[in-house]
Amino acid sequence: MPASLRAVALLGSVLLATAAVLPLGAETVQTTNGTDTFIATSSAMPDLQAPGDVFASGGAVVTKGRVVGDAHVAGFDLDLEAEVAGDLYAAGAAITVRAPVGGDLSTMGFSLRTADTAITTGNVRMLGSTITIDGPVGGSLAAIGGEITLDAAVTGDALLQGGSIAFGPKARIAGTLTYSAPEPVTIPDDVVPAARVVYHKTPPLMDRIDHMRDWGAGWVDGWAGRDMPALPSTFALLTGFLVTLGFLTLLGGALLALAPQRVEGLRLAGIRQPALMVLFGVLGIATLSGLVPVAVMTVIGLPFVPIVVLAILLVWTLGYVLGVYVVALRLYQAFGGREDPAPALRIALLGGGVVAFSLLNFVPVLGWMVNFVLVLFGIGTLSTGVLRALAARIPQEPVAGEPPPSVSAPSVPAG
Repeated sequence: MPASLRAVALLGSVLLATAAVLPLGAETVQTTNGTDTFIATSSAMPDLQAPGDVFASGGAVVTKGRVVGDAHVAGFDLDLEAEVAGDLYAAGAAITVRAPVGGDLSTMGFSLRTADTAITTGNVRMLGSTITIDGPVGGSLAAIGGEITLDAAVTGDALLQGGSIAFGPKARIAGTLTYSAPEPVTIPDDVVPAARVVYHKTPPLMDRIDHMRDWGAGWVDGWAGRDMPALPSTFALLTGFLVTLGFLTLLGGALLALAPQRVEGLRLAGIRQPALMVLFGVLGIATLSGLVPVAVMTVIGLPFVPIVVLAILLVWTLGYVLGVYVVALRLYQAFGGREDPAPALRIALLGGGVVAFSLLNFVPVLGWMVNFVLVLFGIGTLSTGVLRALAARIPQEPVAGEPPPSVSAPSVPAG
């Protein structure tokens, strides 16, 4: 798996784990496990003197100090002033990196910026809407976004892809510049000589969408060998999206109304050990998926394949709804909400969470990875609940050497 995808998957897990351990009304909570430091915060955190890796998340995160290992930070507004000796991974809406990074820098979000004091020894990878690189890059640079501005020296190669690309007076590229844009960009010779520039034309967004629709329709027609119906319109896609959101909200509301205590028990189990729930989710979905080839190989299990597929879809849906509910309610409580909200408010939080996480899917790479981790978290919570229920039904055998439980003799009336 590429390093950028590994970073997104890890950041998704960090966001769920650290947000869940933030106590109600607390500004910052910090805990350690060996050399790892875990931080959940809703504002600035104290100076970091971390001997190993750091995992931090919150709404507005401001880091200061020094991190000896790697730093993994996720949140909404990130202002990263702590020096990182290893690699730095950051995901959020607005990210500003101000301190040196001894390893590689990987950032994903809407507005990304490295200040001139953010000297990166390794490679820099940035994926966002507006990208500004003011910090020198010791390795190679890869930036993909809507607007890209480079105003720093790059020791290695540079790969830029955006709707608009600009170069500041401090921009220097020692290696090869490969860039993609709708139209060629005028690049001064002091930035990079023309002999080391490779240009690829990028079609406008609507042209790319039309091309993908035509390509998809042509591929399906060729595969099926017959004319296929026209692709759905924008109105049909929007209607289907809204119907799906309504179905997920109604499903979650029905579960809250019919089994409130069972849902609450699963929620509490999930927020106690969120990282472990994600691991159990991987095991749970792998177990269900593995039943399909097993059923096929046994031949006699072929009639059960549709049932297994339906079970996978059901568990996936329930896991997603449960994960959204747990995270939405936990974030509501973390930012001052009531510890025991009314049922109607719980359903409203579920609906808001479904809308928010569904819209997050439109964020390239980051969105679907966070939603995937959310599904794993929900499936893991369901799996542990099922295992606990099964364990409670298993009769406990007495341990060898232990006396059997005493049984009181019935009293005999005096007589």
